Amino acid sequence: MNFKSLFGLSMCAMIVSACSIDTQPNYFVTVDLPADRNNTMAYLLSWDDGAKIDSALVTGGQAKFSGHTGDPFIGRLVVDGARGPIFIVEQGEVNISPEGKVSGTPLNDKLASDKARMNELETEFGKLNTADSIQSVQSEKLKNAYDSIPVRAYNENKGNTLGLYWFLQLAYEMDLAHIDAALAADKSLASSQRVKKLREARLALAETNEGKHYKDFTVTYDGKAEKFSDYVKPGRYTLVDFWASWCGPCIRQTKVIKELYNRYKDSGLDVVGVAVWDEPANTLKAIKSHGLDWPCIINAQNVPTDLYGISGIPCIILINPDGIIVSRDKQDQALIDDVDKAMADYAASQEFTVPFENTVSVTPAAAAPKHAATDTATVTTTDNSVIF
Repeated sequence: MNFKSLFGLSMCAMIVSACSIDTQPNYFVTVDLPADRNNTMAYLLSWDDGAKIDSALVTGGQAKFSGHTGDPFIGRLVVDGARGPIFIVEQGEVNISPEGKVSGTPLNDKLASDKARMNELETEFGKLNTADSIQSVQSEKLKNAYDSIPVRAYNENKGNTLGLYWFLQLAYEMDLAHIDAALAADKSLASSQRVKKLREARLALAETNEGKHYKDFTVTYDGKAEKFSDYVKPGRYTLVDFWASWCGPCIRQTKVIKELYNRYKDSGLDVVGVAVWDEPANTLKAIKSHGLDWPCIINAQNVPTDLYGISGIPCIILINPDGIIVSRDKQDQALIDDVDKAMADYAASQEFTVPFENTVSVTPAAAAPKHAATDTATVTTTDNSVIF
C-alpha cells in the first residue's frame, strides 16, 4: 500500500471519528413521575417553536431523553397530553423531580434559584394584609423585589438561552413599542420564533382591541365547520371566553362567567366559549365536569388566538349589539363591572312607550352586587405546568 492510500485511509478515519463525536448524545434528561403515569408517552418539545424533539415511554416512574445539542435551547415537557415544566436543554445531566423541580446543569440551577426566590417573595406577600398601612409598605417592597428578578436575570444573561427565557417573562407585559425597542437593543432575540409570534400578536391585538369590530373565524371539528359569527347575535351582548381545560385561571374565571350568565342570560347577554390550545376530549370533559351551560366552539387551537393576538388565557371579551368590542382582557371584579355597566346601559336603551293602553315599560335591572376580586392570574405559554 502506497503513502497516498495510507494517507487517504487515515483522513477517512478522522472524518468518521469527528462525525461520530458530533452526533453522540451530550445531554441527558431524566424525569421522575408519579406511578400513575407509567405506560404513557412523554415528549420533549422545543418551547420556542413547538417542534417535537424526542419521545419516551414512561416506565418505572421515569421518562428519559438524550440527544446532541451545540447551543442550549428551551425545552418543554409534555406527559400524556399534559404540559409540564419549562427548562433549559444543555450539555450535561438534567433531572426533573416529581414536583417539577429542575436541576443538574448550570443554566437550570440558575433558573431554579431565581424561581425559588420569586416563590418565596410571593408567599411572603400572600401573608400580608395590604389594607394595613404598615403592611402595605412592606407589600410594595416585596412586589418591587419580585418584579426586579426577571429584569436582573435577563440583563445578566442577555444574548444566551436563559436571557431569552427571562425576556419572554417580561415581554408578555410589553406593548409593541417596547418589544421593538428590545429587539433593536438585543439582536439575539430576533431569531426566536416565540418573540416573532409575540410581536405579531401585538399587531393583531391593535386590530381587535376595545373599540374595534370583532373579527370572524371558522373552526372545523368532527367534520362540522362552525363560524364564530353564528354565536354573535345582532341586538344582544356577547361575552366570549377563550379558554382551555388545563388552564387553572381559566377554570376559576368560569365561576365569574356563570354568575354573569345566570344574571343576564334573559336580559340580553349571550355567552360563548372558544376552546384553544387544547385536546377536544379534554375540553368536552371540562365542560361537563364544571357545568358550563353555554355553547362552546371546540378545537379552535391557534385560529382565534393568532387572529386576536391572544398571548395568554383566559382572554375574555365583551361584544356589544353592534359588534364592537367594548371590554377585553378583564377578570374578576373588573369584568363584573364592565358587564354590569354594559347591561345597565342596554336595559335603559330597551325602554320604550307605545301610545294609549298598549304602553309597555321595561326598566333597568337592579345593579348587581359587587364581588370581591379573587385570583387575577393569567396562564401563558410560558406558565402552565399542570402534570405535577
